[in-house]
Amino acid sequence: MMKPLVLLLCSVLGASDAKAQILWQLANGEWQPYQSADLPQYGFASAVVREAAALAGIRVHYVFYPWKRAEEMVSHGLVDGSLVWSRSPLRDAFALFSDPIISDREVLIHRIDRPLADWPQRERWHGVKLALPLGSRPFEELTLLERQGRVEYHRVESAEAGLRMILAGRLHAMTLAEGVYRQLRWQSGIRQEQVWLTTLPSPLETVAFSLMLSRRSPRAPTVLAAFNRGLQQLKQNGRYAQLARQLLPVDIAPLIIDTKRPAALGRPTP
Repeated sequence: MMKPLVLLLCSVLGASDAKAQILWQLANGEWQPYQSADLPQYGFASAVVREAAALAGIRVHYVFYPWKRAEEMVSHGLVDGSLVWSRSPLRDAFALFSDPIISDREVLIHRIDRPLADWPQRERWHGVKLALPLGSRPFEELTLLERQGRVEYHRVESAEAGLRMILAGRLHAMTLAEGVYRQLRWQSGIRQEQVWLTTLPSPLETVAFSLMLSRRSPRAPTVLAAFNRGLQQLKQNGRYAQLARQLLPVDIAPLIIDTKRPAALGRPTP
């Protein structure tokens, strides 16, 4: 039986020189271009988390899991945390969240020849079938439309699987972070057909993606505060922007660095 890793964290924190010996075992995942086992330094998000943690005296060890499994492991305290995630009431119940590692706009993707009304006419949608990749959460505006019977969600294994179903005409649309969509549409599986895909002009939301730590560790609030200080230092001293330019595609790095980019125009999230 796997020993809960939060117990390891607690025992390490009990050492006399805790700051120099803290070890986090974090569940990582495949979410290019931001993080992947196949990217240098495991991607931009992984590099930012590692360096911000190091400034707080924390060593990081990554293990890659499917997203749903990673979320479950954080919930049960089998890992110290996972990256990167958006907040939701369900996740708030079992995890604490860092300051944003990445902020990106969530766009609505559909086939060019199957147009959808944009905001504020999205409230008039009817019979729209949306792909929802495993590990993703539905957004407030679309959840309200689901309750009204105007849209229905269909779980798909991955974002690429969702795009394939949209291209095949089986589903109407899917939401994705803009940077992820820009990367995914050029992957070999859909590269030849990506000309049939487009996005609605108005993004759905601007979403913050963070490190989440399991609430099962009693020291999580303390070490998370130290991590946030390290993250702030990276952003202030220019290292965060340097990592973005070094590890992200040239058309995506500005999306992350430019904090003055226009926000989403859709319904504000409560």
